[in-house]
Amino acid sequence: MIARLALTACAGLIATAAAPQAVDKPGEGSEDAILGAWSDPAKCNRGNAMRLTFEEVLARGDKLNGTCVVIEGFWASRALFKHASQGNVARSNVTPSLRDHRIGIYARGELLENAPQRSARYTMVGVIGQCETEWPDAMMVLGYCHYTGGPILKVAEAVPSHATNGS
Repeated sequence: MIARLALTACAGLIATAAAPQAVDKPGEGSEDAILGAWSDPAKCNRGNAMRLTFEEVLARGDKLNGTCVVIEGFWASRALFKHASQGNVARSNVTPSLRDHRIGIYARGELLENAPQRSARYTMVGVIGQCETEWPDAMMVLGYCHYTGGPILKVAEAVPSHATNGS
């Protein structure tokens, strides 16, 4: 009964929370629940993004916050991985041992609805952020940061790649 009441209360909170909006700047937050975030392709795209390796994004951490980047990796559900085998691990998006080997993905709903469940090579363009600092005033953050922490990419473009090496 208590679990049912908690679930009902949570569903009510989500239903009354702010609608998903594009979020391009770190630190933009509110006392609402964050349901989604992404980057505007007119502001961040392959033409103006800084091309970085997966390792560079992980190593530079919060120094990249707010930077429009292009990253190649293996997309599985709500995270990007350096190797396909990492994304194909059971519960790869939340497994603690993979925390330093993934970048969380936030994107428009229609893109996330079609996210691969098994690793697929993609070129991602978007703005870098960090779960721990992206929405400091938010009462609740859904998606990747609800379950884990670390770097995220607010996706503007996701382009499948035909190359399969790196697995």
